[in-house]
Amino acid sequence: MYINEYGDKEAPVMIMLAPMMVSGSDLYELMGTRFTGKYRFISPDQGGHGKAGEYVSADEEYRTLKEYLNSRGITEITLVYAASLGVAVGYRIFMDPDFNIRKAWFDGVALSENAGFAEWFMKKLFRNRKKKLAKTHIEASSSLVKMYGYDFARMMTANFERITENDIDAICHACCHYKLRKFSEEEQKKLHLDFGEKDFDLKYYRKAIPFFMPGAELTIRKGYAHCGYMAAKPDEYVKQIEKFIEGADEGAKIV
Repeated sequence: MYINEYGDKEAPVMIMLAPMMVSGSDLYELMGTRFTGKYRFISPDQGGHGKAGEYVSADEEYRTLKEYLNSRGITEITLVYAASLGVAVGYRIFMDPDFNIRKAWFDGVALSENAGFAEWFMKKLFRNRKKKLAKTHIEASSSLVKMYGYDFARMMTANFERITENDIDAICHACCHYKLRKFSEEEQKKLHLDFGEKDFDLKYYRKAIPFFMPGAELTIRKGYAHCGYMAAKPDEYVKQIEKFIEGADEGAKIV
């Protein structure tokens, strides 16, 4: 993990944890620059991305981030924002009693203690695409263009160039294994969960959320794929996040 910091060091802290094939600096450029409020943005490049080394495990990424926060005396966090792969670390920070988290927004997370088939499928899919990319070196994957548009797909494809097969295996494992427990009412009020209607993680949410965190605010984006709304409408997305930070939870909705 390589830690990027942006914004005002005296402002409230926001942690931003990106999905796979998006570096922390990419995520800041996409979202951080759109916030109207002043924040101290901590947006790490996770293993396999940006300036970071290899991706070993979610626990290792979490350990590095916690050490960084502790070394700077950061215990109060206004928002933990995390998407897909980023939730593996964001979840650990949210559950850590050493930090006082005001709000958390998790997008596209496979909340499962053991999503074995999903892990196998993801590894096979990404390994095959990695081999294809090594031969073609295309600027933007056609499948990603269909899901996210050309500019976002080009950025993701560039990141995918440097991700190794070992990174892929460790990342897929991190995305598919969570230590779940029932959230308290207070924790649930702090949490927003976001999914695209076409998100392959939806089936895991349908099993986990009603049991572990039924009181969390939930939004399902009609017509969108995994993390698709974030990529397609970042201005509206950030406005909704700021509203969530400022106000109370609004319950479940489809938009």
